[in-house]
Amino acid sequence: MRTFLRLLICATGFSVFNTAYAAESAEIRAQLNAQHSSILSSEMAAKIVQLNVQEGERFKQGDLLVAFNCAEQQAQLKKAQAVVQAAEKTYEVNSRLTKLNSMSPLELEMAAAEVAKAKADIALMGAVLQKCAIAAPFSGRVAERLVQRYQYVKAGDPILDILDDSQLEVTVLVPSSWLKWLKPGYEFKVFLEETQREYPAKVKMLGARIDAVSQSIKITGVITGKADDLLAGMSGRAIFPAAATAKDGGSVASGMEPMRPAAKDGGSAASGMEPTAKHD
Repeated sequence: MRTFLRLLICATGFSVFNTAYAAESAEIRAQLNAQHSSILSSEMAAKIVQLNVQEGERFKQGDLLVAFNCAEQQAQLKKAQAVVQAAEKTYEVNSRLTKLNSMSPLELEMAAAEVAKAKADIALMGAVLQKCAIAAPFSGRVAERLVQRYQYVKAGDPILDILDDSQLEVTVLVPSSWLKWLKPGYEFKVFLEETQREYPAKVKMLGARIDAVSQSIKITGVITGKADDLLAGMSGRAIFPAAATAKDGGSVASGMEPMRPAAKDGGSAASGMEPTAKHD
C-alpha cells in the first residue's frame, strides 16, 4: 500500500499527508506572476528617436517610454490647419454675400461643408500624431527591450515587454476536492527556491473551470507582506496549513483516506483486513 501511495505522489505532483502521522502541511508547486503585463507595439511605421528606458528600469504611469520621428505628420497637420483657416475665410465672405443676395444659399452650404471637411482632416492628423509617442499604461518595470534607438519599425512591431510587479500573484494548481474548504482570503505560505525564504500569502480568487482529467483547479493568491526581493517568474512551493485537512481525516491533497499504521497483532490496518490467525 505504501508503495502505491508513493507512486501516486510522483504521478500527480501533489503531497499526500497522513494525519495519523501528524503531517503539518500540504505543499504544491507554485509560481509568481506579474499582476499586469503587456508588450507595447508600434502603431505606425516610423523611426524611433527616443527610447527612454533600459531593461530592468522602473517607470511610472504616464511616463514617456518611446517617441517616433513624426516630422512628416506634423507638417501635414500644419497644412490642414492652413486649409481650415482658408475655408473659414471663404465661409465668412460667402455668408456676407448671401445676406446681400449676391450668392445662393447652396454656395454658402458648400463653403460650410469645406470648413467641416478641413476640420475633420485636422482631427485625423491629431489622431495620427498621438501614435508618435508611447506612454506607460501603468507603473512597473521593463522586462525586455526588443528594439534599439534610431531603429525603423513597422506598424505592429513589438518594442517593449513591461510588467507591473507592485503586487505579484501566486499561481497554484490544486485538487478540485479542496473547494470544500478553500475560499478567497484563505492564508497560506509560499517558499521560493530562488530566495530560499518563506512568504505569507492569501487566496485572491478561484479559477472558473475545473480540469476534468486531472480533477484540479487553478487558484490565484497574492503575497501579503512587503518583499522587495521578489521577481516575476520565481517558483517554489505553496504550503497549506493542516487546519485545512478534511474533518473526516482524509487527505487534503488527494481526498484519499489516511493510511493507518499496521496493527500490533500483525493485521493490516491499511487494508482493513483481519489479522491472519495463527495455526498450531
